[in-house]
Amino acid sequence: MRGFTLLELLVVVVIVAILFTYTTLAIRGNSPEELIQEEARRLEQLVRLALEEATLRGEEYGIEFELNGYRFVRFSKNQWVPLGADKIFHDRSLPENMELELSLEDTEISIGYAAGKSKGKDSNDRSDGNSDDDADDEDPEETERYEPQVFLLSSGEITPEFSIRFYILGIETSYLLNGVFDGSLKTEISDL
Repeated sequence: MRGFTLLELLVVVVIVAILFTYTTLAIRGNSPEELIQEEARRLEQLVRLALEEATLRGEEYGIEFELNGYRFVRFSKNQWVPLGADKIFHDRSLPENMELELSLEDTEISIGYAAGKSKGKDSNDRSDGNSDDDADDEDPEETERYEPQVFLLSSGEITPEFSIRFYILGIETSYLLNGVFDGSLKTEISDL
């Protein structure tokens, strides 16, 4: 009678682990609390990765927060340039009804909705009220300026220290991402 080899047993264990992972992901619900947690953890991982990129490349990165999303920017040629075309650091919009609350060094900061929405309205208003010549004169001057609230430095530090609360109105659970000066990040559950 022949038994199983250690290698055969390890292969079976790996296959069972993979099947268990896929099963767990397939039956996972999409409750509002889970959506909030997922978005908070996504931002935490993106900030970690951006800090590593900043350190490895010797470049300064930043995060510009809006009420319904955020974008990563990089300092290049004396201005902040969005990383919107990047596969990982592209502009992020939050799921419907989810919003952010930003605090910098224990001071709550008022943030608005994405500039693209209001900018689209402004451009429609301008085309209705102004001639084409006036609109052409304003376009070169009206380059969109990016002003990040949080800076990810090439030294691996974060400045200023920040707290981002992810929440959905009507849901009592929220998640808080805290970034500390030394580059450490912590996501924790919080009540509104």
